[in-house]
Amino acid sequence: MAISRASIDRVIQAADIVGLVGDYVSLKKKGINWEACCPFHEEKTPSFKVNPVKGIYKCFGCGKGGDSISFMMDVDSLSYVEAIRSLARRFNVELEETESDFREEQIKQSERDSLQIAANFAQEFFVSNLHETEEGRSIGMAYFLERGLRPDVIKAFGLGYARDEWDALLQEAEKKQYSRELLEKAGLILINEETHKTYDRFRGRITFPIYNVSGKVMAWGARMLGKDKNQPKYINSPESILFDKSNALYGLFQAKNAVRHSDMCYLTEGYMDVIAMHQAGVENTVASSGTSLTEGQIRLIGRFTKNLTLLYDGDKAGIKASLRGIDMILAAGLNVRAVVLPDGHDPDSYAKDYGSAALQDYLKSHIRDFISFKAELAAEESASDPIKKAELLESILESISLVPDAVRRSVFLAEAARIFRMPEDTLHESLNLRVFNRNKRSRNQSETYSPTNQTGQNPSPVPVVDEKVKLNEADSLILELENALVRNLVLFGEMKIEEEFTVAKYILEEVADVNFQSELTKKVFEEYSDRHKEGHDVSPSYFLHHPEETLKRSVVDLCAGSYHLSHNWAGKFNIVIPEEEDLLAASLFKVILQLKRNHILAEIRLLEARMSSENEDEDEMVLLVEISKLKKKEIEFSGKLGSVINH
Repeated sequence: MAISRASIDRVIQAADIVGLVGDYVSLKKKGINWEACCPFHEEKTPSFKVNPVKGIYKCFGCGKGGDSISFMMDVDSLSYVEAIRSLARRFNVELEETESDFREEQIKQSERDSLQIAANFAQEFFVSNLHETEEGRSIGMAYFLERGLRPDVIKAFGLGYARDEWDALLQEAEKKQYSRELLEKAGLILINEETHKTYDRFRGRITFPIYNVSGKVMAWGARMLGKDKNQPKYINSPESILFDKSNALYGLFQAKNAVRHSDMCYLTEGYMDVIAMHQAGVENTVASSGTSLTEGQIRLIGRFTKNLTLLYDGDKAGIKASLRGIDMILAAGLNVRAVVLPDGHDPDSYAKDYGSAALQDYLKSHIRDFISFKAELAAEESASDPIKKAELLESILESISLVPDAVRRSVFLAEAARIFRMPEDTLHESLNLRVFNRNKRSRNQSETYSPTNQTGQNPSPVPVVDEKVKLNEADSLILELENALVRNLVLFGEMKIEEEFTVAKYILEEVADVNFQSELTKKVFEEYSDRHKEGHDVSPSYFLHHPEETLKRSVVDLCAGSYHLSHNWAGKFNIVIPEEEDLLAASLFKVILQLKRNHILAEIRLLEARMSSENEDEDEMVLLVEISKLKKKEIEFSGKLGSVINH
């Protein structure tokens, strides 16, 4: 059987691509288009565009694009037919199926589809048990009502009940022709390897379905209500094709619109915490699904907001055990804050005792940035112990060093200096050393090489550039590359990298056509170039003792401020030239290529801005051709750099 062409056309026409894509990423209107950070690759500046008039999407970063069917195939890993069926269900389009001339037999359903059908059956079974059986009403529903849950909230989260029988679900499933093998793969039944006895996994428990972003049931968490000490209080579905717990968040389907609207997400611990927050009017709340916070879960939140607030109860031991999550969130480029509820309270109990409005007020008035949060958490034990205080400060500096953006690092550093009453310059040196050492450890063979002096330290380290850099970082990255280039020019300009070929000659010729963004860096470069042409002294000491204070400070910052250099050179200006001259040339080659590549990215960004504008005089196709040409150049530079970029 095949789906008719007319049905496919109706699906495409009915599909609201903005609403569809908006279920996966946080779209913002810009001109005639909508934009977001791409759901298919990591980025911080939106390069993903949706055109509602044409019904298409396009990412100018990774190159993915197409219509609503293509989007479903890409985002949910569906086949063409599966994507059409999914859209037809979503937008209430009836499909007409005709006999295929190419095949006589139906295509067998994929394992994913089969598991999804079984999961849907089980969810309906659990909900039916809760509402329609005496056991479900007297045990499961009674528990939910005792916890103060409203009927609409119970329905919104699909709460259910698994009867306290060995194989109630299995028997009902087999009546509907579901195989035991399928039910086992879906994590719904267990088979004892010794006795071969088969029984329901979630018997005698209330059930909390875990949905994916589009609202399909993937798995369950289940809570025991009895007092059997031989059974765990909570059990969860095993991982399957449908369910990867490291990439799943409880409550995200219910919370996504509120997260998008508020541009902030609360992350709490348990299923009931999420439900209680939702009922209290704080709907932008999710929980990790029975696991410690993972990078995949952080990326999932990052699709909808860059602002994440961790919500803790008053258990200090539990809070300290979960502090690793803060560093993971920072490293992912998200903003992280924290709120600690009073001792003995979770969201449910606080809302019950003081009311929903009081809970909302408490969350707003007790929110803390991660620096204040860490400091307050350890305040008692570090107040009179200088060693503990030093350890706390080291921990905070380590967290700050994980922040990818240099401007945000500076802001956090200033806050840490204020809280600890420390000179900012003192902390700055320690922070920069951490950033540099981390970057150094993360280098691989494809990244730039920095020559070393006799002490084994890096006199002129080249910044480690993330090849997945996004367009909103283009300007700061170009400035960093310009700084790296001029720093090498000042420190190693007269060093020969080939016979009769100096670093200065190489740099000055290669970047003669580059228009520097930083006025100070440009001034240093031009003054070096002029003096070099005239045969004057252009040693490091010339600039470090320059009569113009602003320029001198700029060169000092370039050579020493942002990177940990040898302590020998600053006072003596006696730069030890490394023996690996050929490797220095390769290092400079990479910096120059990176600089040129990112100037191209900046041009692409300007063209895309013009294309997204509402200026009717702009010819979109002409702009696309120009962007395409620049993309080809960028790919060429990336290839030379050995970059790993998905175009």
